[in-house]
Amino acid sequence: MVRKVITTSVCFTLILIASFVHIAPSNATATSEQATINVDLLNVRSGAGLTYSVIAKVKKGQTYDVVEKKNDWIKIKLSANSTGWVANWLVTQKKSVTTSSTSAVASESSLVESTTTGLRFRSGPGTSFGVIGVFEKGKTATYLDKSGEWVKISYAGKTGWVSSSYVKIKNAATNKGRVNTITGKTATVTASSLNVRKTASVSGSLVGSLKKNTTVTIIKESGKWAEIQTKNLSGWIHTDYLKISSSSASTKKESPSKTPTQITAKVSGTVTATSLNIRNSGSLSGSVVGSVTKGTKVTILEEKNDWYKISFGSNKVGWAAGWYITKESTKPTTNTKKTSNSKKQVKIIYNGTNIRSGTSTSHSIVKRANLGETYDIVSTKGDWYKINIGNNKTGFIAGWVVETTGVSTPVTKPGVSQYIKNKTIVIDPGHGGRDGGAVGLAGTMEKNLTLSTAKLVYDKLKSAGANVFITRSNDTYISLNSRVSTSHYRNADAFISIHYDSTVDRSASGTTTYYYNSLKDGPFAKDIHAELGKQTKLRDRGVKFGNFHVLRENKVPAVLLELGFLSNRTEELTVSTASYQERASQGIFNGLAQYFN
Repeated sequence: MVRKVITTSVCFTLILIASFVHIAPSNATATSEQATINVDLLNVRSGAGLTYSVIAKVKKGQTYDVVEKKNDWIKIKLSANSTGWVANWLVTQKKSVTTSSTSAVASESSLVESTTTGLRFRSGPGTSFGVIGVFEKGKTATYLDKSGEWVKISYAGKTGWVSSSYVKIKNAATNKGRVNTITGKTATVTASSLNVRKTASVSGSLVGSLKKNTTVTIIKESGKWAEIQTKNLSGWIHTDYLKISSSSASTKKESPSKTPTQITAKVSGTVTATSLNIRNSGSLSGSVVGSVTKGTKVTILEEKNDWYKISFGSNKVGWAAGWYITKESTKPTTNTKKTSNSKKQVKIIYNGTNIRSGTSTSHSIVKRANLGETYDIVSTKGDWYKINIGNNKTGFIAGWVVETTGVSTPVTKPGVSQYIKNKTIVIDPGHGGRDGGAVGLAGTMEKNLTLSTAKLVYDKLKSAGANVFITRSNDTYISLNSRVSTSHYRNADAFISIHYDSTVDRSASGTTTYYYNSLKDGPFAKDIHAELGKQTKLRDRGVKFGNFHVLRENKVPAVLLELGFLSNRTEELTVSTASYQERASQGIFNGLAQYFN
């Protein structure tokens, strides 16, 4: 009787499990891991070690699914029936989430809107990077990336960074999140070589590429991406590099979601995209009727959602995405004077900007200018502009503290970035995978914190023009030998290992910088530690000798940083904040610049 009851219960349980499996939604996600090759040509071996034979070679940038891991080696899937092993320190590993639903919207479909007046637009993610313009309140830009408290945008033909505290991110258009089925629509590739990806995002793995003038069939569109199919290939490509065949495009116009805005005054605009498609209706489903290049002046006739109906070329009219056009109102033209759009001017972007009698900060101040004021440029002298300040007087203003119009090559102050450019730097986020490192009283894991800090440092160094490499880009275990091998393989100029501290004494606090060789590492450690102290404001525990493997075995200047104590409850909360992470990464960046200077 007991056996019957148990058997019945087991069967009932299995039926329940089976029923849940059966009704799982079709758009359920599955997480897999992929490896992207980091070196120009990498040997694929028959086993997990350098002694195994080479069975294939793969190129830099190619991405493969990870099948298995063994010590410092990864087994990758080369094709449907072929696998091989590669060294994990020569690839970047990342988890990819695939979904059977194609309704995901690419990050490129997001817009960034400025919420403050005179928001500084910088060349990198940090205040040490030069100002390359102003992102005015109410203006929108294309979202590209995020690094800590900074957002990377494309605006007015430039790519740069703004503080996330003064912007809001929104969807580019109300209809961009919808996937449209466009069966039978064909298009031609306009780029020399166009990447085809597994998903509708630049982070999607590559499945192949298409040559210029290749004809494709569009299956679906999602934002600025199209799912296409050819005889031998299918996947997602960016629609900016497609010219849709007018014969196959649907001519049915989409009903406007809101009443279009008629432009009564003359409004002109400038195209900021490299090549902008012009369509026969105000949406991505409209067929392409032409294209215009960056810098083209257009007249805006009508607005609908985020789309502009424009006049361009020889009386041609069509619709273009408004987020790729910088709009400015112009007064009605008169026959007496021509508008001076080509005039060279500076625009003040800081209140109280000094205008001096000469081309250096030691010269006397002749006037203080305020935000928004404009002055005509008389000439350029080095990094300074000679400007007309009125009453037949002139003065000089630093080129890196103003925005310019009509100037082909604006002045930019190189700042500390000039000392980092072209340097090869390896950033080593401590621990990872099965090695979690220290665990804070509130549960903060050291391996997660080190990776967060390392990525912020990576973004800053990359923006400064450094050749920067990171020993791990996700939660993966990397051996100490592999970390040092990356430094040697890359012929690094500097190596930084990032950690957070822990001890039984819960009152212990502060930052420590460790070195091994006083001649090779000592000066580097002093510069890094000094700049860290200025930024983090934590207790200074000094520069100390440390017999750590990643320092002892390293042939290049190397330091190991302990950026705060997770065993101290107050300090754990501090170092976990975004603001501390930003300051710590800025300190490391400044320390590197100081060392190379």
